[in-house]
Amino acid sequence: MKKIVSNTLYVLFVGFALTLVIACVMLIINISKGEGESFNDIEAVKLNTTAEEDIAFAHITTEVLSESSGNYQQVSVQFGYDSLKNEKKEYLYDHLMTGIYTVSNEADVNGKYRLSRIKVHNYKLSEFDIRQVVNAFIFDNPQYFWIENLFGYAYVDDDTIVEFYSVLSASECDKYIKLFNERVAELLSKIEKGKTAYQREKLIHDMILKDCSYKSGVKSSADGWEYFTAYGALVSGEAVCEGYAKSMQVLLTKVGVQCSMVRGDAGGVSHMWNVVELNGEWYHIDPTWDDTENDAVPGYEYFNLTTEQITKNHTVCEDVYTITAGENSEEIDPLVKYNFYVPMCTAKEMNYYQVEGVLIRRLDKSAEEALTAAIKERAESGDIYIPLRFGTELSYSEFVNKLFHESPYLFYYCLENVNKNLSPDKQIDAGSVFLLKNEEYRTLRVRLSYSAT
Repeated sequence: MKKIVSNTLYVLFVGFALTLVIACVMLIINISKGEGESFNDIEAVKLNTTAEEDIAFAHITTEVLSESSGNYQQVSVQFGYDSLKNEKKEYLYDHLMTGIYTVSNEADVNGKYRLSRIKVHNYKLSEFDIRQVVNAFIFDNPQYFWIENLFGYAYVDDDTIVEFYSVLSASECDKYIKLFNERVAELLSKIEKGKTAYQREKLIHDMILKDCSYKSGVKSSADGWEYFTAYGALVSGEAVCEGYAKSMQVLLTKVGVQCSMVRGDAGGVSHMWNVVELNGEWYHIDPTWDDTENDAVPGYEYFNLTTEQITKNHTVCEDVYTITAGENSEEIDPLVKYNFYVPMCTAKEMNYYQVEGVLIRRLDKSAEEALTAAIKERAESGDIYIPLRFGTELSYSEFVNKLFHESPYLFYYCLENVNKNLSPDKQIDAGSVFLLKNEEYRTLRVRLSYSAT
């Protein structure tokens, strides 16, 4: 059995490794998105009249793609609806669902495209109640991207009149929905039959991050309604975190993966991300923070985290049940932020580094074999990442230094041995290796470049 670095190769290899150390660029993974604008607050206005004005409504003829991917059974999300627990609020939600396709073709005097008004009989819904219904509807149904974060309401005796709005006219909706459907169908067609839930999740995560760019400087829908929607992320290719989270939910539920959105704060600003259910366990995933600006390819530092992990730099808003417990809805701050369902996430099995990472406990023969196999597998498939996770036998810095900076330069030694047996078109450029470190989680991603590219 040969040593990790044989004596006959040592002198030559040290010179080679020192050259690589100089050439190698070390990157610290960007674990903060900086700006993270999130769920645009819903605006409420008092209706000046309870009578319908002379406005013509049209039925949107193109419906949002309802069928699942041909290979998977779609799942639905109704955590928002389940939170209502009041037949009058459920009535408003149900009528919004049936009326979402009936929109005016002409704007009213305020420049708004109306949906037909809904009358809740014999019940005065508070402003908080109506906001809860709108929030619940949007959280459950992000595919209805044209609904505006605005509603009007008024009371007539004991009845509540509610009016909702669209950011688009009925005719415009037909055009936009068609584009949305085509894009969703195109993406779903790339997910082949037989993929595990984890694989489906990763494919969708990567597709969104590949085609969508984070839109900085956006504060409200006045800066562009699409940035807050799944349409913006999937069709326009630009979105804030709310658009990323909505597009994840739209696509994952269509391939049979239960997914919901989470509202909170991160990096000192309002933020939104997702929770997903895999094999009966829930995980946090933040696609916005995985879309790192210092890397041209997807990150995975926020791919399937536990509650303990995500709350190190994310704060989760309270759930609606805590907000409403024992409270009269008229006394609750209508602008309070909350979530409908955020499970306690404790499992680690589906974390990116647990599923795909090479575990290194000691820098011995077993580490050499594991690294060689991983490098060879990536080179043959053309993958650019090798995720590593380290045990506690050495400090994080010792692992990194002895793999990349000082004897025995184990990673470069393994890479060189793999390269000897690769065809020229699969050769890895050892001088262009990037390291993306996350010392807190004792993980590291090695990014590879290929000589032929």
